[in-house]
Amino acid sequence: TAGGAGIFSILGNGNVGIGVETPTERLSVKGKIRAQELKVETANWPDYVFSRDYQLPTLQETEKHIKDKGHLPGIPSAAEVKANGIDLGEMNAKLLQKIEELTLHLIEMKKENIQDKTNIMELKKQLQQQDIKINFLLKINEN
Repeated sequence: TAGGAGIFSILGNGNVGIGVETPTERLSVKGKIRAQELKVETANWPDYVFSRDYQLPTLQETEKHIKDKGHLPGIPSAAEVKANGIDLGEMNAKLLQKIEELTLHLIEMKKENIQDKTNIMELKKQLQQQDIKINFLLKINEN
């Protein structure tokens, strides 16, 4: 039939095709797939991001990569995805890695924010003390 629609193929190597005459994968489907659940097994889950020896990319490094390449480091470009598709398990792991990296950056920024607020409060106290001293000296000079 036109465009391979309606073709169901089973090859001698065990590959199955739906809408595909010569499937190159265990299951090749030309068209949409609907399922209530899909489980993808992956081995390299990115909890390694939280290990002490993980080299968290700096935001500056990430910004440079985005400016140079137009996508996040470790994530395929739109052209690569268009040409090759994506492996769902691998992509979910990569996305989780980026979420974990962002979480670590946010935690660090929150710590810096708290330290900045503490420093600002201390500077305000010092300025108030200086203001009191200046006012006192002005009153003495008036007399």
